[in-house]
Amino acid sequence: MTSELEPSQSIRITAKIDEHGTATLRSITASSTTILDVPDGERLADDLERMLSPTAEDTFRDTYAVLPTSEGVSLKRAGGAFSMPWQWITTNVESLRT
Repeated sequence: MTSELEPSQSIRITAKIDEHGTATLRSITASSTTILDVPDGERLADDLERMLSPTAEDTFRDTYAVLPTSEGVSLKRAGGAFSMPWQWITTNVESLRT
């Protein structure tokens, strides 16, 4: 597998929504790729954006939870978890909304 990282990157995170509203988050590092599918992608975009507030609190939905951490957010759902550093939130919120 060829790395999808630019030479200056240690991680790359992408997000997209399919025609059914499911968000697919993908984290790519030099040694691994992690994929997490999350139903209700439009709501996820709003929840991720809300995490940028200094007063952000844990958000629990029927199918996932978004928890602020010192490094960014932790997204948890049955069958998996995904960490997203702060610098990737805005880009991925925009991707989920387009």
